[in-house]
Amino acid sequence: MKVLSEIASINREQWDIFVANHPKGNVFQTFEYASVLVLTENAAPIVIAAMDGEELIGVMLGSIIVNGSSVLKWVTARSIIIGGPLAKNDNPQIVSALLKAYRELLPSYVIYTEIRPIYSMDNLELDKNGLKRVGHYNLVMDITHSLEKLFDSMHKERKRNVKQAEKAGLIFREITDKSSITDVVRLIRQTYERKHVPLSYISIFDVVYEQMSAFTHFFGAWTKDGQMIAGQVRLCYGHLMYAWFAGSDDAYFKLRPNDFLMWNVIRWGHEHGYTIFDFGGGGEPGKPYGVRDYKLKYGCECYDYGRYIYRHRPILYALASFAYKTLQKIQNKGKE
Repeated sequence: MKVLSEIASINREQWDIFVANHPKGNVFQTFEYASVLVLTENAAPIVIAAMDGEELIGVMLGSIIVNGSSVLKWVTARSIIIGGPLAKNDNPQIVSALLKAYRELLPSYVIYTEIRPIYSMDNLELDKNGLKRVGHYNLVMDITHSLEKLFDSMHKERKRNVKQAEKAGLIFREITDKSSITDVVRLIRQTYERKHVPLSYISIFDVVYEQMSAFTHFFGAWTKDGQMIAGQVRLCYGHLMYAWFAGSDDAYFKLRPNDFLMWNVIRWGHEHGYTIFDFGGGGEPGKPYGVRDYKLKYGCECYDYGRYIYRHRPILYALASFAYKTLQKIQNKGKE
């Protein structure tokens, strides 16, 4: 088995075919996503591929993310791997080879690695490679049902809000023009700042549509007088639609733009032949989590795919985790 660790050394066609044909193939393991990360400020790709002779048999693509300056990278750097590793026949030996090469390649300043499954990875024996599994929900919706059934499966409050937004004349459409994409990014930025959540790699939106246009879809909700008040970015690959980023203007919450937009994106996905809508994370099992409660009201189901963590710098990881939790408590008290 031979391992490759540079994007340019991996055959593009083989990479595309391998991910497309893998049962767990997803957008976050594609050449296109790697290309986006190359051009994104405060982020960088780390990719490992395994070869058996001339056959590509494994891929793992992660993103190294830092907050701010070169100094801060020593206290904020983490590597996030979404939907990977991918191995032929889910072979744990291939997975071990990918992870071994990955650890050897990883820059020394990275504090921890976190693998975030899109599908169950319990059969990959990640724990035997030093990764610790922690329970974590993914919230997933089957959107193959009729639109009537999908609407009926939502909580009565969500349905009422959608109808209220429609009565107020809100307008939904998919976005392809640059100026409207800029408006969506503005709303995302405002939302993250409002929630005190850092988004150090927001420049990703400057390149994602050009580098990954086949898989990236922007959506917006407008008032009847033409003001965009909510936006979403969804990544679509194969049969799956993934909830990536979203933002809205809190000055217009009374018009219920978030529920209106979410329902129309669900409807769009159904009409375009996607079968699964992945709403993303839902927190740890057994712990209250308001975001999970909110998402469940759209008719999602919970799956504990877990997350897998490797602490490269354990002491700094513990200090950073403590500082983050403390900051959250302070911010939450400020909202009370």
